[in-house]
Amino acid sequence: MGQAPGARLPARHRQGQSRLPGPVECRGAAHRPYRRARLGVLRPPRRGRGVRPPGQEARARPGEAWLPDEGLFHAVFAHHGRPWALGPEGHQADIRDAAAQWRDGPGDPVAGLAPMQAAFDAWFGEALADARLLPAHPAFAHAFAGLLMLADWLGSNPAPDFFPFDDGAPADRMAFARARMAALLPATGIDARPAREAARQVGAGFAAAFAQAGRPPFAPRPIQAETARHPAPLLVLEAETGSGKTEAALWRFAELYRAGAVDGLYFALPTRVAATQIFERVKRFRDNVFPPQARPAVVLAVPGQMRVDEAEGARLPDFAVQWSDDGDRAARWAAEHPKRSLAAPIAVGTIDQALLGAVRVKHAHLRAASLLTKLLVIDEVHASDAYMERLLANLLRFHPGAGGHALLLSATLGAGARARLLGAATVPVREEAEAVPYPALSWCVDGIERRQPLGRAGDDKAVRMEARPILADPGAIAAAALAAARAGAKVLVVRNTVGQALRVQEALEAQATASDAALLFRVPHADGRGIATLHHSRFAEPDRRILDAGVEAAIGRERQEGGRVVIGTQTLEQSLDLDADLLVTDLCPVDVLLQRIGRLHRHAGRTRPAGVATPRAVVLVPEARELFRADLRAYGLGAGDKGGVYEDLRLLELTRRLVEAEPVWTIPAMNRRLVEAATHPEALAAVEAELSGADPAWRPHFDRLAGRYFADLGAAENALLRFDRPFPEFRVEPDEVIATRLGGADRHVDFRSEARPLPVGPFGRPVPSLKMPHHMAENILVDVQPEIVETLGDDDGFTFRLGPIVFTYDGFGLRRIE
Repeated sequence: MGQAPGARLPARHRQGQSRLPGPVECRGAAHRPYRRARLGVLRPPRRGRGVRPPGQEARARPGEAWLPDEGLFHAVFAHHGRPWALGPEGHQADIRDAAAQWRDGPGDPVAGLAPMQAAFDAWFGEALADARLLPAHPAFAHAFAGLLMLADWLGSNPAPDFFPFDDGAPADRMAFARARMAALLPATGIDARPAREAARQVGAGFAAAFAQAGRPPFAPRPIQAETARHPAPLLVLEAETGSGKTEAALWRFAELYRAGAVDGLYFALPTRVAATQIFERVKRFRDNVFPPQARPAVVLAVPGQMRVDEAEGARLPDFAVQWSDDGDRAARWAAEHPKRSLAAPIAVGTIDQALLGAVRVKHAHLRAASLLTKLLVIDEVHASDAYMERLLANLLRFHPGAGGHALLLSATLGAGARARLLGAATVPVREEAEAVPYPALSWCVDGIERRQPLGRAGDDKAVRMEARPILADPGAIAAAALAAARAGAKVLVVRNTVGQALRVQEALEAQATASDAALLFRVPHADGRGIATLHHSRFAEPDRRILDAGVEAAIGRERQEGGRVVIGTQTLEQSLDLDADLLVTDLCPVDVLLQRIGRLHRHAGRTRPAGVATPRAVVLVPEARELFRADLRAYGLGAGDKGGVYEDLRLLELTRRLVEAEPVWTIPAMNRRLVEAATHPEALAAVEAELSGADPAWRPHFDRLAGRYFADLGAAENALLRFDRPFPEFRVEPDEVIATRLGGADRHVDFRSEARPLPVGPFGRPVPSLKMPHHMAENILVDVQPEIVETLGDDDGFTFRLGPIVFTYDGFGLRRIE
């Protein structure tokens, strides 16, 4: 717990005169007043009887050291985020080593701890009088470790409004600590009782919770009402895009929160861009549900950013943070370090932040325990790679099992992935999987998957599907989009890679005449000009917000009349409320394709131009049928040695067959059948056998796919934090880094420097930093700092050097200059 809750111990304990022998020590700022404190060794309870509170144990006799292996004992000394000590050469220190030195050394270590024992008896006498056994399950020890880490983070903060150093004051430190904590826990939002009582008094109904200026109130749809009141702690909600899944998740949180079942919310998205987009919606919901004087903070839990509500923070030396306003620092405590962002009462971030609580990294227990009192919402769940899916399944076994609540949202999730994430014992055969109701809630009881059908959010829409073999022809793609826009259509072009999206944008601008200027997607420059651009992930955070707002204004709910072409990548398929007349999209797995189709004719009752009065989706496919060609990796189809976007060609082949075989898809009535036809294990095995027999050239791909699957699964098993195993088995090796996604890590390029002003981006706003994909930063040393080479005219961007490579950041985003 650090310095804060300590009492006035004898001087030799305060000054570190009683020390552990050997390598066993506690390090960190929290322990400066005590330096190294000798450990008390208590007699272990009998196995199978649980763990008694320390005051109920018989103390070891002089000269005797009892060596308990209970998880709680070891968890106490992991409060700095990793197992309690590291011995010589990086090996785990063993309490038995210290005990042997105690036995052979001078003095009686237990007798020396008598003053500390007396302090414990005085401080915790009420708790020690309760002789009820603590749970002996390993997961309890893991959760306890996380709670202790959270307490240590709080108690080690020397700020004046937290726990300032006592500077030798003789007062009882525990009395001070309890008084401070009584005020600090509500201020940080960890104690949810004041905010919960305020929310109960407001009693906002569904219409009030989602009220927006200029829009009429609306009643909850069946998926929203049923999701909110379902008792299962782990749910999967499958419903079509635009049906209100986000509102269903937020309304479930409101109901659970007011009932006291959860103390907070973590809303996890697949990408940083999607998290930033949802952040504003969650803030609006919070404002409607809580009164101004008791609103819990909403934190954006995205690495490289520091945002709480409307305020932004900047990191200063010595771990200090400067905020853009004079708001309450305690309310923003969780946002000031990524490792404790999940302790915020309401946070929106990426799935990676949650998964870091399920792998063997430092402070994993802090993240996992911070989530336990929250509703964990995971949005845009698809059939993911084996590595991430295994990590998520591990987290989902621990979180609801320890009393938390979790909700998974998906347009349509294949039966195999759904069964694995819910913990079902078996996957239904394809015929049964296709018969599962849609939309539906799913949960698991004793290994058996259960389902509840839900009412439709709207009418079916018949989408005309067309496979067009112009995947590699950006000029033809641009010409088709421009022709439709000239006829008055709002056209959405979604490509699998940034490179291909840029090529279509270049072709579009080359083909557009002066009279077509209004048809190109533009965002406002700071000086009032409109800058032609596209939407993808390689823009600075301030510019991404401008892009999001611009896209929704161009082809969203409140769009103006007239044609428009918006080009982008997967960032357009998630979280944005878009309503296109025509969709042009690269071939992709069927569940992703349905997600993209959800942006087509999203809002009914709108008058559409001729030719797109009914929904149309043009799917770009290769001119030749062979999908295993290496050159198709540039379009996100297949993978090489360094991976790819959509690596499993079986999924892509089956999706292409569906598009070619069925010219009209009735959405969402066909969703379940379409997804199972292209993702069910039986369908995948059948197409693999067929293609291997017809053309031996497919075989190497399938062999690599199988090898990659088992390698990823093995990597996941090695990375997992096993909550079902005793805590002493938990290890974090020195300098070990375990990722939540396989592949290289993205790089943050920081332009903040006292020696120069911030460079100005393509939309006229300062750019503090940029996120650079790992493949763009290959062969560049990690400690290299950026050097501004040239500022483009009219504040339209800049060029910079990073090591030997030159990059440009302009209206096309971040690009590497070859």
